[in-house]
Amino acid sequence: MKKELLEYLKSASEGNNDVWKSLVDEEAAMGQRKLMDMCCQPHKIPIPEHCHNYIELVYMYNGSTVHVINETNILLETNDLLLIRQGTRHAVEPAGRDDIAVHFFLLPEFFFHLELMVEEGGVLRHFFTGSPSGKHSVSDYLHFHLQDMMPAKNLLENMIWSLIGDKKGREEINQATMGILIMELFHSADKAELHDMAQYEEKIAMTAYQYLENNYPTATLEEFSTLAMQPSYYISRLFKRHYQVTFTECLQLIRMMRAANFLTSTSKPVEEIIAEVGYENNSYFHRLFKERYGLTPKQYRDTTKNQF
Repeated sequence: MKKELLEYLKSASEGNNDVWKSLVDEEAAMGQRKLMDMCCQPHKIPIPEHCHNYIELVYMYNGSTVHVINETNILLETNDLLLIRQGTRHAVEPAGRDDIAVHFFLLPEFFFHLELMVEEGGVLRHFFTGSPSGKHSVSDYLHFHLQDMMPAKNLLENMIWSLIGDKKGREEINQATMGILIMELFHSADKAELHDMAQYEEKIAMTAYQYLENNYPTATLEEFSTLAMQPSYYISRLFKRHYQVTFTECLQLIRMMRAANFLTSTSKPVEEIIAEVGYENNSYFHRLFKERYGLTPKQYRDTTKNQF
């Protein structure tokens, strides 16, 4: 199966010049207004420096290519994935006959669509929809090695297979698959390769969020600061700059969301849920919950049960 797909992609990479020019040309590309598209990189042709206001993901299916971002050469090898933010100026050196790179293009609106329209997506999509390149509140790109990330590799190859045939419903399936892939990557932020200070800070911020999601019942800024070997004031400032909420506000949001989920998906007593999400003071939890959802925990549970 891999050989069949490789031969197909080699063929798809031939004669892609006109398609590629339209994608590099921002006005032409954005005129299509597709939430998501993909294309094989043409062989033996350099892609000149350019930028666009959509997001680009480059998956190196086979061989290698060199990308130039901020005057830095980034070597992509087999099973590497490069995420490039909108507004980032970048170029690509010519690819050889056996170098197969698949480029995915996503409009920023993609991250407010379908499966990603969840509260957690507000933090998740910040890397892609934050301020354009130049302000460096977030890094311009992220570089992942997927050799040990089989779920991400499988998701990418599932989307690439859709290039072979125009099957009904493939666009919707690919959009959902891409959403899952991005969440998979952000839960593996510690595996991103660093190239500059902006990426280092991006990685710390994403790792902090990952820490909150995994340890929300007991998480503290002091504990994460110790794990990250950075002072708490630095972590706090970095988190606020990247996510527009404080570390503590994000922790509270995650706890509220988990509590709401437990209320709708389990029959656990409210007091047990309060303790499970990390609160010792029941009155304080009830006040926070009602401020967020406009209902008491019991009312929220009863209302959601009636909806179903």
